[in-house]
Amino acid sequence: MTIDIRLVGPERLEEFVQPILMAFGMSFSPERMARIRQLTEYDTRIAAFEGDAIVGTAGAYAMEMSTPGGGSVPTAGLTSVAVMPTHRRQGVLTALMRRHFDEARAHGQPIAALWASEGPIYQRFGYGLASFAGEVSIERERTRFADPSPVPMRARFVDEATALEVFPGIWERARAVVPGMSLRSPSWWSLRRLSDTEWSRAGAGPLNRVLIEVDGRPEGYALYRIRHQWERNMPIGTLVVSEAIGATPAGTRAVWRYLFDIDLMHRIEATHLPVDHPLFLLLADPRRLRYSAYDALWVRLIDVEAALASRAYGARDSIVLEIVDQHCPWNEGRYRLDGGERRASRTNDAPDLRLPVDALGSAYLGGISFARLAEVGRVEERAAGALSRADALFRSARGPWCPELF
Repeated sequence: MTIDIRLVGPERLEEFVQPILMAFGMSFSPERMARIRQLTEYDTRIAAFEGDAIVGTAGAYAMEMSTPGGGSVPTAGLTSVAVMPTHRRQGVLTALMRRHFDEARAHGQPIAALWASEGPIYQRFGYGLASFAGEVSIERERTRFADPSPVPMRARFVDEATALEVFPGIWERARAVVPGMSLRSPSWWSLRRLSDTEWSRAGAGPLNRVLIEVDGRPEGYALYRIRHQWERNMPIGTLVVSEAIGATPAGTRAVWRYLFDIDLMHRIEATHLPVDHPLFLLLADPRRLRYSAYDALWVRLIDVEAALASRAYGARDSIVLEIVDQHCPWNEGRYRLDGGERRASRTNDAPDLRLPVDALGSAYLGGISFARLAEVGRVEERAAGALSRADALFRSARGPWCPELF
């Protein structure tokens, strides 16, 4: 078998999606294909060919991801990774991933990120678990806030056009203080967040778009659906939250108070909430959220120097990191990170820490500490106190949060 790895254009999109449809047991949808074609971020499609047949794929979105301290880093958002069952265990995935790294580097994207269908697959290619998220399911009668004071706000339904005009500004204000959130183009907003397709309803009702104003200023928004049920003439509906964003603490408090107070609902459900979500402190009984955690964003450094220069640091210290990276050999070596100058440069100095690139990916957004990574054997401390110094450098006021799959 001879496998050829090459880029493909949108004209072969129908063939390109076949491996991922096969992997997840999905049917081809012309409507979805039409929407994918319109996403400006989806600019990289890598295919493995046997002859003229596509037997494996890896795509990437061109993204901008927020970093600690209000920065932003160009990111290759890996997606649509699949190999046909007939071609597994034959090196196809490895070849696709190597081309993915080369393309990200050529595009000037210092990091890559993904939501992993199976984490161990990507860890062996240098991706590190960088954040956790979770789903919640709470009875409406258990949603009392610890501070029962009224929440002054105005909530109003808006159409898609108005949401497209107002919601991005709220998102960007939230994104400025939370690492892991991506910049969204108008097409991303329109096609992935605000439109209301029949297949996206999954048995629930139409999408509701609600703007939350506090003191006359847009401070939050909610996207949700209602799944109505009745039992013995009593409503036991579920409110399914797609996204609830507050630009400020007051906005977050207001948007969730609005959602919890919707009549005829028995339960409120939401997914992809971070482990440090304000709801845990807002609610009088946070245990009732029934929070169930899972791995969320995985991060892979493509260009160590550029990635480390794309975030702020919590101390004006410097530290020498020795990076091991078998798949991106250009990253191998020692780097002196200067937190005050926000830069990293090659050095021959003795390392303070030695670690594989996946461990650095885990720590990059501030969600996983070097001390915890060392506890599980992922980081080697070469100089006394280096773990504490590294954690002081990489700390983030907010944990990383990526509110949506990509």
